[in-house]
Amino acid sequence: MRVVFLDPPSPPGFVSFKDAHGGLGEFCHSSRLKLPTLDLHHCAAWALAEGAEVSVIDSVLMDHRPEEAVAAVRAAKPDLLAVRTASGSMPHDLDVALRAKRATGATLVFFGPQAAVEKTTLLAAGADGVVLGDAPPAFASLARDGRLDAAPSRLADPDSLPVPRWDLVDHKRYSYLTTQSAWGCPVGCHYCAYPVTQGKAVRARSARSVVAEFKLLRRRYAPRFVLFRDPFFTLERARTLELCAALEAAGTPLLWGCETRLEALDEELVERMAAAGCIRVMFGVESATPALVRGVGRAPISPARLRAQVALLKRHGMLTYAFYILGLPGETEASARATIDLALALGTDAASFSAATPFPGTPLAESAAALVRAGDRLHLTSSVPSMSSGALDPAAVARLRLEAKERWAQRKRPAAPASR
Repeated sequence: MRVVFLDPPSPPGFVSFKDAHGGLGEFCHSSRLKLPTLDLHHCAAWALAEGAEVSVIDSVLMDHRPEEAVAAVRAAKPDLLAVRTASGSMPHDLDVALRAKRATGATLVFFGPQAAVEKTTLLAAGADGVVLGDAPPAFASLARDGRLDAAPSRLADPDSLPVPRWDLVDHKRYSYLTTQSAWGCPVGCHYCAYPVTQGKAVRARSARSVVAEFKLLRRRYAPRFVLFRDPFFTLERARTLELCAALEAAGTPLLWGCETRLEALDEELVERMAAAGCIRVMFGVESATPALVRGVGRAPISPARLRAQVALLKRHGMLTYAFYILGLPGETEASARATIDLALALGTDAASFSAATPFPGTPLAESAAALVRAGDRLHLTSSVPSMSSGALDPAAVARLRLEAKERWAQRKRPAAPASR
């Protein structure tokens, strides 16, 4: 079987990041980053291991126009065309995929969390199949016996997941490579898609499995940096310490980063992470207003505690990246500006300001249904406000988000040390 895995081109006017928000995707108006969609590469590696002839076409990476993506698929002559879609880009992805199907006669299968949500729509439009659940084992089965299960697939043993075959694409063009050591998050923040797409129960790989991957990555691909895509990297403290100790003992000098929560860090943990190669930690602050934070299922952290935790990370040489959300239910002009002021005062190395987004299946989507603006599917991205906060309409949220980005860009940075 000849299988082509396609990450379709970005929608017009956007740059696509389909791995964001638990795989539901993010779309920015502009970005210099080139990031892989990890499950696409896991699927390709597993299909290849099962004996299929596999090609990967990452049209986002290659800056393809739709016609160029279709031409690349046609040249690969697939029997099976597997297309990764996401929330806001689904109509655009479907159009490109159907054009490629007509050009090749290939069997068309969609995958990704949003594909499962819109199975009926995709099949009615002309898709031949939709993967439900975890995609990698589904494509292992397809490559092995040509059958796509009707029931949701499940990755029963995370250690069985093969290392992505990054050599199937021009991987040096990616800004960095990604990996994942655990899936699922039990916390349940109302805006977060991870519990929806990966479940609340945590499924984790062993430290042995991660070390083996890092060794292979270093030997075969020599990446500049590797980002863990785990929803909550330090959720299980003992496991994190075990993993860091294993990486350090194995002598795998890869620089890596992760996403976690500041309240789940302490001196020993940060020290061990740094010793194992961690140089970047991302975390959500969300809002400066405690009531807004509690309203979306999180416990607020005091400004003093935030400053102390950021200082802890910096003390161990880590880059700090804070996430903020503007337009949460109850947001006002005053509370939004307080969040912007907090971001500037906290002094992290990087910050992102997202618009509250009602991603499908999240509690935010259910509770804010009456506040959501109907219309273009491309509004399902945190770079284009799609809901009112009650006090602020989407246009006001967009204005405040632009103000946040401009103030962040103009912030005063510490002076560089004098050269000797």
